[in-house]
Amino acid sequence: MPRLPKPPRLLRVCALAAVLAIVVYYSLLDAPPVAFEPSPWYDKELHFVAYTAVTVTAAGATIELRARRRYRIGIVIAFATAFGVGIELVQWPLADRYASMADVVANAAGTAVGAGWFLVESRFGYVGDSATEDDGQS
Repeated sequence: MPRLPKPPRLLRVCALAAVLAIVVYYSLLDAPPVAFEPSPWYDKELHFVAYTAVTVTAAGATIELRARRRYRIGIVIAFATAFGVGIELVQWPLADRYASMADVVANAAGTAVGAGWFLVESRFGYVGDSATEDDGQS
């Protein structure tokens, strides 16, 4: 069965930091440019995609915790959720931004979909994993 490549830890952590920086920048400092007529749900779609990316990169940054699968999944989901709520709280007092419960829901939906990465990971494993390793799923 094919295995997923396991990038170096530094690269995985830097990817998470880059995704977090992009989310912070566009959430607090500048709205992304739009070259088309956005749908009424455009803002929520951006939140959904952003928090899917946050969750998947956080999962990637924590590959070393795979032996403690439930703990790792809980940590990643709690981190992504807390990050989303934190961004909304920081937006609250900003004049050009507004906090919204609908944004929190879109963030949570993106986090839930991003958590699907754990299913992919458990199905395929990583290059270098032993063939007999059970990925901590017992």
